[in-house]
Amino acid sequence: MPRLKLERFRKLYKSLKTPWKPLNWLILGYLIGIEQRYIDIVSKQTVDTAIKDYLTEVEDKSYPPEIVKHEDGSISIGDIK
Repeated sequence: MPRLKLERFRKLYKSLKTPWKPLNWLILGYLIGIEQRYIDIVSKQTVDTAIKDYLTEVEDKSYPPEIVKHEDGSISIGDIK
Protein backbone atom coordinates (compact mmCIF):
# COMPACT_ATOMS: atom_id res chain seq x y z
CA MET A 1 0.00 0.00 0.00
CA PRO A 2 1.48 3.38 -0.97
CA ARG A 3 2.33 5.61 1.93
CA LEU A 4 3.47 9.18 2.33
CA LYS A 5 6.97 9.55 3.75
CA LEU A 6 6.87 13.07 5.17
CA GLU A 7 4.66 14.24 8.00
CA ARG A 8 3.94 17.48 6.13
CA PHE A 9 2.33 15.53 3.29
CA ARG A 10 0.45 13.21 5.67
CA LYS A 11 -1.17 16.22 7.32
CA LEU A 12 -2.02 17.67 3.91
CA TYR A 13 -3.65 14.38 2.86
CA LYS A 14 -5.69 14.25 6.06
CA SER A 15 -6.91 17.80 5.46
CA LEU A 16 -7.91 16.97 1.84
CA LYS A 17 -9.53 13.61 2.63
CA THR A 18 -13.13 13.19 1.47
CA PRO A 19 -15.82 10.57 2.17
CA TRP A 20 -15.58 9.36 -1.45
CA LYS A 21 -12.78 6.71 -1.63
CA PRO A 22 -11.91 6.99 -5.37
CA LEU A 23 -11.21 10.69 -4.94
CA ASN A 24 -9.03 9.90 -1.91
CA TRP A 25 -6.94 7.52 -4.03
CA LEU A 26 -6.45 10.24 -6.65
CA ILE A 27 -5.43 12.75 -4.00
CA LEU A 28 -3.03 10.22 -2.46
CA GLY A 29 -1.51 9.42 -5.86
CA TYR A 30 -0.88 13.06 -6.66
CA LEU A 31 0.58 13.71 -3.23
CA ILE A 32 2.93 10.72 -3.52
CA GLY A 33 4.21 12.01 -6.87
CA ILE A 34 4.62 15.56 -5.62
CA GLU A 35 6.26 14.33 -2.41
CA GLN A 36 8.88 12.35 -4.34
CA ARG A 37 9.73 15.37 -6.49
CA TYR A 38 9.89 17.52 -3.35
CA ILE A 39 12.29 15.07 -1.68
CA ASP A 40 14.49 14.96 -4.79
CA ILE A 41 14.63 18.76 -5.11
CA VAL A 42 15.35 19.36 -1.41
CA SER A 43 18.04 16.66 -1.25
CA LYS A 44 19.72 17.93 -4.43
CA GLN A 45 19.70 21.48 -3.10
CA THR A 46 21.13 20.33 0.23
CA VAL A 47 23.94 18.37 -1.43
CA ASP A 48 24.77 21.25 -3.80
CA THR A 49 24.92 23.69 -0.89
CA ALA A 50 27.13 21.33 1.14
CA ILE A 51 29.52 20.87 -1.80
CA LYS A 52 29.67 24.62 -2.40
CA ASP A 53 30.39 25.29 1.29
CA TYR A 54 33.04 22.56 1.36
CA LEU A 55 34.80 23.91 -1.71
CA THR A 56 34.91 27.44 -0.29
CA GLU A 57 36.41 26.14 2.98
CA VAL A 58 38.97 23.80 1.45
CA GLU A 59 39.77 25.78 -1.64
CA ASP A 60 43.50 25.93 -2.32
CA LYS A 61 44.56 29.42 -2.99
CA SER A 62 46.86 28.74 -5.89
CA TYR A 63 48.90 31.47 -7.43
CA PRO A 64 50.23 31.44 -10.95
CA PRO A 65 53.93 30.60 -11.12
CA GLU A 66 56.30 33.51 -11.26
CA ILE A 67 58.39 33.42 -14.43
CA VAL A 68 61.77 35.12 -14.02
CA LYS A 69 63.97 36.06 -16.97
CA HIS A 70 67.64 36.24 -16.09
CA GLU A 71 70.32 38.46 -17.62
CA ASP A 72 71.98 35.53 -19.36
CA GLY A 73 68.74 34.80 -21.29
CA SER A 74 67.61 31.82 -19.22
CA ILE A 75 64.16 31.58 -17.76
CA SER A 76 63.22 30.11 -14.36
CA ILE A 77 59.90 29.40 -12.79
CA GLY A 78 59.48 30.49 -9.19
CA ASP A 79 61.80 32.36 -6.90
CA ILE A 80 65.36 31.07 -7.16
CA LYS A 81 67.94 32.59 -4.87
